[in-house]
Amino acid sequence: VEELFPDTAKFPQKELISGSSASLYDHVQIDSDIEKNFLEKRLKEDDKVICYFKFPYRFKINMPKIIQNYNPDWGIIRVDEKRNVKLELVRETKGNIDTNLLQFRNEKRKIDCASKHFKAIGIDYRTVDDKVPNYWEPAN
Repeated sequence: VEELFPDTAKFPQKELISGSSASLYDHVQIDSDIEKNFLEKRLKEDDKVICYFKFPYRFKINMPKIIQNYNPDWGIIRVDEKRNVKLELVRETKGNIDTNLLQFRNEKRKIDCASKHFKAIGIDYRTVDDKVPNYWEPAN
Protein backbone atom coordinates (compact mmCIF):
# COMPACT_ATOMS: atom_id res chain seq x y z
CA VAL A 1 0.00 0.00 0.00
CA GLU A 2 2.80 2.44 0.85
CA GLU A 3 4.28 1.73 -2.56
CA LEU A 4 1.04 2.83 -4.30
CA PHE A 5 0.19 5.67 -1.91
CA PRO A 6 3.51 7.03 -0.55
CA ASP A 7 3.66 9.92 1.91
CA THR A 8 5.41 11.98 -0.75
CA ALA A 9 6.03 11.40 -4.43
CA LYS A 10 9.60 11.22 -5.64
CA PHE A 11 8.67 12.77 -8.97
CA PRO A 12 5.49 14.80 -8.52
CA GLN A 13 3.40 15.49 -11.59
CA LYS A 14 3.12 18.96 -13.04
CA GLU A 15 -0.67 18.78 -13.41
CA LEU A 16 -1.44 19.20 -9.72
CA ILE A 17 -4.30 21.14 -8.20
CA SER A 18 -5.18 21.70 -4.57
CA GLY A 19 -7.19 18.99 -2.90
CA SER A 20 -9.62 19.50 -0.05
CA SER A 21 -10.05 18.20 3.49
CA ALA A 22 -11.51 15.01 1.94
CA SER A 23 -8.66 14.31 -0.48
CA LEU A 24 -6.01 11.74 0.36
CA TYR A 25 -3.26 14.25 -0.45
CA ASP A 26 -2.93 18.03 -0.32
CA HIS A 27 -2.67 18.09 -4.12
CA VAL A 28 -4.34 15.91 -6.71
CA GLN A 29 -2.95 14.99 -10.10
CA ILE A 30 -5.26 15.64 -13.02
CA ASP A 31 -4.86 14.51 -16.60
CA SER A 32 -7.52 16.64 -18.29
CA ASP A 33 -9.93 19.53 -17.91
CA ILE A 34 -12.70 16.94 -17.45
CA GLU A 35 -10.90 15.56 -14.38
CA LYS A 36 -10.23 19.06 -13.05
CA ASN A 37 -13.89 20.03 -13.40
CA PHE A 38 -15.07 16.73 -11.89
CA LEU A 39 -12.80 17.28 -8.90
CA GLU A 40 -13.77 20.91 -8.39
CA LYS A 41 -17.50 20.74 -9.23
CA ARG A 42 -18.36 17.29 -7.89
CA LEU A 43 -15.91 15.90 -5.34
CA LYS A 44 -14.96 19.11 -3.55
CA GLU A 45 -18.56 20.37 -3.39
CA ASP A 46 -20.19 17.09 -2.25
CA ASP A 47 -20.53 17.21 1.55
CA LYS A 48 -21.16 13.45 1.65
CA VAL A 49 -17.66 12.67 0.34
CA ILE A 50 -15.43 11.50 3.17
CA CYS A 51 -12.34 10.72 1.10
CA TYR A 52 -11.35 10.66 -2.54
CA PHE A 53 -8.20 9.90 -4.44
CA LYS A 54 -6.91 9.59 -7.95
CA PHE A 55 -5.60 6.07 -8.47
CA PRO A 56 -1.82 6.22 -8.94
CA TYR A 57 -0.56 5.25 -12.38
CA ARG A 58 1.15 2.19 -10.82
CA PHE A 59 -2.24 0.78 -9.75
CA LYS A 60 -3.24 -1.58 -12.54
CA ILE A 61 -6.03 -4.09 -12.95
CA ASN A 62 -4.93 -7.08 -14.96
CA MET A 63 -6.81 -7.38 -18.22
CA PRO A 64 -6.35 -9.71 -21.16
CA LYS A 65 -3.07 -8.99 -22.95
CA ILE A 66 -4.85 -7.82 -26.10
CA ILE A 67 -6.60 -5.07 -24.09
CA GLN A 68 -3.69 -4.20 -21.77
CA ASN A 69 -3.89 -3.46 -18.06
CA TYR A 70 -6.27 -0.81 -16.78
CA ASN A 71 -5.74 2.14 -14.45
CA PRO A 72 -9.04 3.59 -13.13
CA ASP A 73 -9.39 7.28 -12.36
CA TRP A 74 -11.10 7.91 -9.01
CA GLY A 75 -11.75 6.06 -5.76
CA ILE A 76 -14.42 7.69 -3.61
CA ILE A 77 -15.57 6.98 -0.06
CA ARG A 78 -18.96 8.51 0.51
CA VAL A 79 -21.80 8.48 3.02
CA ASP A 80 -24.97 6.99 1.50
CA GLU A 81 -28.57 8.07 2.09
CA LYS A 82 -28.74 5.99 5.29
CA ARG A 83 -25.51 7.61 6.58
CA ASN A 84 -23.55 4.38 6.04
CA VAL A 85 -19.91 4.87 5.09
CA LYS A 86 -18.90 2.81 2.09
CA LEU A 87 -15.93 2.49 -0.20
CA GLU A 88 -18.05 1.63 -3.15
CA LEU A 89 -17.43 4.07 -5.89
CA VAL A 90 -14.91 3.87 -8.66
CA ARG A 91 -15.46 6.49 -11.32
CA GLU A 92 -13.83 6.81 -14.72
CA THR A 93 -13.91 10.36 -16.07
CA LYS A 94 -14.15 10.77 -19.82
CA GLY A 95 -15.15 13.59 -22.15
CA ASN A 96 -18.04 11.47 -23.38
CA ILE A 97 -19.95 9.02 -21.18
CA ASP A 98 -21.05 7.09 -24.26
CA THR A 99 -18.10 4.71 -24.51
CA ASN A 100 -18.96 4.00 -28.17
CA LEU A 101 -17.93 7.57 -28.97
CA LEU A 102 -14.53 7.54 -27.26
CA GLN A 103 -11.58 8.52 -29.40
CA PHE A 104 -9.68 5.26 -28.91
CA ARG A 105 -11.43 1.90 -29.35
CA ASN A 106 -9.19 0.24 -26.79
CA GLU A 107 -10.54 2.62 -24.12
CA LYS A 108 -14.02 1.19 -24.59
CA ARG A 109 -12.69 -2.35 -24.26
CA LYS A 110 -10.86 -1.47 -21.05
CA ILE A 111 -13.93 0.22 -19.59
CA ASP A 112 -16.16 -2.72 -20.53
CA CYS A 113 -13.75 -5.17 -18.87
CA ALA A 114 -13.34 -2.91 -15.83
CA SER A 115 -17.11 -2.72 -15.46
CA LYS A 116 -17.32 -6.52 -15.33
CA HIS A 117 -14.33 -6.72 -12.96
CA PHE A 118 -15.77 -4.26 -10.42
CA LYS A 119 -19.24 -5.81 -10.65
CA ALA A 120 -17.73 -9.23 -9.85
CA ILE A 121 -16.06 -7.87 -6.69
CA GLY A 122 -19.07 -5.78 -5.60
CA ILE A 123 -17.75 -2.28 -6.23
CA ASP A 124 -19.89 0.26 -8.04
CA TYR A 125 -18.17 1.43 -11.22
CA ARG A 126 -19.37 3.97 -13.71
CA THR A 127 -18.08 6.23 -16.48
CA VAL A 128 -18.97 9.88 -15.86
CA ASP A 129 -18.02 13.28 -17.18
CA ASP A 130 -17.75 16.56 -15.31
CA LYS A 131 -21.40 17.45 -15.98
CA VAL A 132 -23.12 14.40 -14.42
CA PRO A 133 -24.73 15.85 -11.28
CA ASN A 134 -25.46 12.54 -9.50
CA TYR A 135 -22.14 10.88 -10.22
CA TRP A 136 -22.59 8.64 -7.15
CA GLU A 137 -25.66 6.87 -8.52
CA PRO A 138 -25.00 3.37 -9.86
CA ALA A 139 -24.66 2.69 -13.55
CA ASN A 140 -27.85 1.49 -15.19
